Amino acid sequence: MTRSNQDMPPRTAGSGANATRATQPAGRPSLRRRPDGEPFTDDAISVRTTLIHMILAGGAAAAAVLVCWFLMASIQLPAYSSSFVVQALSTACTVVVVLVCAWATYRWLHPTPGAVRKPLFRRLLEAVVHLAPAGMVVSTLGVPLAATRLYLDGVSVDQAFRTQFLTRMADSLSYSDMAYLHEPSFYPGLWFFTGGAFAKVTGMAAWAAYKPWALITLAATAAMLVPVWRRISGSLAVGAAIAMVTITVTLFVAPEEPYAAMVAMGLPAALILARRALHGGRWALVGVIVYLGLSANLYTLFTAVTALSVVVMALIAAVGNRRVEPILRLIAIGAGSAVLALIGWGPYLVQLLTSPHGPTGKAQHYLPEQGAEIPMPFFQSSALGVLALIAVVWLVVRSKDDDVRALTTGLVTMYFWAVLSMVMTLIGSTLLGFRLELPIALVLGTAGVIALAELRLSGMRLLRPGLISRHTSRLLTRVLSVLLAAACVFYATQIPGEHRDKIDLAYTDSDGEANRGDRFPADATTYYPDIDKALMDHFGSRSGTVVLTDEKSFMAFHPYHGYQALTAHYANPLGEFERRNQEIEKWTKITEPKKLAEEMDKASATNGWDGPDALVLRGQLDNKNPGNGEFSYLVADDIYPNQPNVRFRTVYFHASAFTEGWELKQVGPFVVAMRDK
Repeated sequence: MTRSNQDMPPRTAGSGANATRATQPAGRPSLRRRPDGEPFTDDAISVRTTLIHMILAGGAAAAAVLVCWFLMASIQLPAYSSSFVVQALSTACTVVVVLVCAWATYRWLHPTPGAVRKPLFRRLLEAVVHLAPAGMVVSTLGVPLAATRLYLDGVSVDQAFRTQFLTRMADSLSYSDMAYLHEPSFYPGLWFFTGGAFAKVTGMAAWAAYKPWALITLAATAAMLVPVWRRISGSLAVGAAIAMVTITVTLFVAPEEPYAAMVAMGLPAALILARRALHGGRWALVGVIVYLGLSANLYTLFTAVTALSVVVMALIAAVGNRRVEPILRLIAIGAGSAVLALIGWGPYLVQLLTSPHGPTGKAQHYLPEQGAEIPMPFFQSSALGVLALIAVVWLVVRSKDDDVRALTTGLVTMYFWAVLSMVMTLIGSTLLGFRLELPIALVLGTAGVIALAELRLSGMRLLRPGLISRHTSRLLTRVLSVLLAAACVFYATQIPGEHRDKIDLAYTDSDGEANRGDRFPADATTYYPDIDKALMDHFGSRSGTVVLTDEKSFMAFHPYHGYQALTAHYANPLGEFERRNQEIEKWTKITEPKKLAEEMDKASATNGWDGPDALVLRGQLDNKNPGNGEFSYLVADDIYPNQPNVRFRTVYFHASAFTEGWELKQVGPFVVAMRDK
């Protein structure tokens, strides 16, 4: 079997337009070669150079976004929801980013006479195209969120538990559960762990670090795609175009989960690396192992889909070539990536096998409307729709190319997963197939960019060799650059509008300092500092103090451990969510003094849980008769397959149960009940 082009010596490692072409060995088709057999371009770089460029691009993008975030935070801008000023600035910045990137790409492909003798100018062009994806993050998300300290969705919906997790990591850099004390994390924690480290280094509160960390990681990941795709395709222009399309589509479709978006952005490249690894690519083997291992610690759904695609590719290669090597390499990929995955998952799996636990499939109990639909962006009337339609045609026409076949295999696998997710509803669960909308769009977007690149470089030549002169090639490049830039501008400028509701929540939710981005009065968050002070005065420490409360924002802003998670589908199975709810409801029936504390201790001894040291409930103390009245708490029930899948119902604790063994304090609408030491 011939070796993959992945492992062949590149053409010139510091490549430019004047680079010397290396001899392309005979072998399987690759995106480095055009359909006419000629090399794609002269921009190929070595593995070593690729890694260096990835580090430099990621670091520079992170630094640039951090500087932009700091500058925007120091400028007094109006709220996005109450003025069109911020939207106008966002649109203007997006236009500048796209045009500058298009100009740099054009100049790279068609340097002016003498420019090839100016390496500094060409390094400047490289820097521009590597940083352009970071500029897109700033213009489409950073600017619209400039006047608030919160990220998309504020601390509402799922961002509450994500902020709580980041707060936990910032308090103690470990893979601990976001809520339950002495339990390993069930949720993949790499993004939150590094985010906690970022918060510690910068001295920011975790909730305040969430937005800049989200912007930084999105930008750095997108910037690192430029050298990755340059290595895969042998073209800097193609790498830059794919990176720009990737980050634009990601920001349009699903930017609210930055850790998931990071995995999705690398998925198309991982598919091609997996194909090359299965056919003998040594560095491709390392690359796909690292991708799968790290992605398992970021977002396991996309890891599972990618892994399934690799298995399918390995089986096709083994059966088609009647050789066992692809299966052996598949085993190597699985073993290597599993070792990396176990860094984060190991403690949880060990505990799961050795301790009592609740149902492990609650996280899949979610089926929104889009989960009952098949994502087909190629039928959408948008720039992405046109690009995806071109991609479908290209995937069919170029189906004999193994790299193209890898993208097709991944795409078919994802559609299979989405349909299977719908079928799984018959047994009371799903595979969260609706979340595959982003990776499906990214695979199609990537394929569309490569299709256009091949059309520009070789399409007309295939119809009539010698038809395109250098002047015609320049003109065709200009036309395509203008069209792509205009489409990208139109699509990208719709990103803030697409997420208007999420941006509005970032401005209307109160942050950890009880401020709203739209400058309106805060909600009950105003009382959180006083609650925190009462708890700190009583217990002396947040770490290790277990609090029972339904105030999800309080747990997001302050690193207390929770006796109960916010909802069942984000709860750690080791915490036995339903059984805890049952215990809580038993406590609400207690009226006798001291009996409540006794029952809590009994539940802890029986189940091995850390009992609540304090309760933060809603209600009013009766100063004349402390045993009179009730305090409310919201119990969350999993009611899947209904949508919404969570029902909150109110239960009441009797005030009389707290008259002995507890210190009670009224803080605004809240009653803080703290057990005597």
